[in-house]
Amino acid sequence: MRIVYWILSIPLAILIAIFAVSNRASVTLSLWPLPYEIDLPLFLPIMVALLIGLGIGLAYEWLVNGKHRRAAKRLDGELRHLRPDDSKGAVGDQRAIGQDQAS
Repeated sequence: MRIVYWILSIPLAILIAIFAVSNRASVTLSLWPLPYEIDLPLFLPIMVALLIGLGIGLAYEWLVNGKHRRAAKRLDGELRHLRPDDSKGAVGDQRAIGQDQAS
């Protein structure tokens, strides 16, 4: 899985760098009711808007999937309550299966 991460992230980083270098022209950013104006490179407002959108999307998904995380946590607690001694693990299960088959 780590190799897939690097295969996807390196070209993406290169594309972002190329985008930033090729869009260095200065633009004036102003908000209509306010008298303030800021001169920024073109790539900066675009990247900030993309990051804000990404943050909003991630926050939305985190909030929507909260009920699933709570259910998984509750089920994990119930499972630990039913099986408090987990030191045997799969080895103990295999021994029990082997003994059942020998009988």
